[in-house]
Amino acid sequence: KRVLFAESDKDFVDILFSFLTLPLGTIVRLFNKQSQIGCLDELYRSVESLGEEHFQTRDCRTMLLRPVNAAAAHCDQLKVKVDADQTGIH
Repeated sequence: KRVLFAESDKDFVDILFSFLTLPLGTIVRLFNKQSQIGCLDELYRSVESLGEEHFQTRDCRTMLLRPVNAAAAHCDQLKVKVDADQTGIH
């Protein structure tokens, strides 16, 4: 019941690492707030329903709802990429 050694090609490892770079807010958004990752769906909906007057700027709200990968420049060569717009994974 234990894996002691696994072997795969570079493409498969790159795809796995690509998934690890996704911000949680992006995962929730891509799954239409039905990701079932603990309470993150409800937290996302709560931030979404808050008015802009509760944030310093409109960009603050946008940063919470559409997070950007902090290491995006380093992840450009990975197989799975997340666009900044609504197209999601391409």
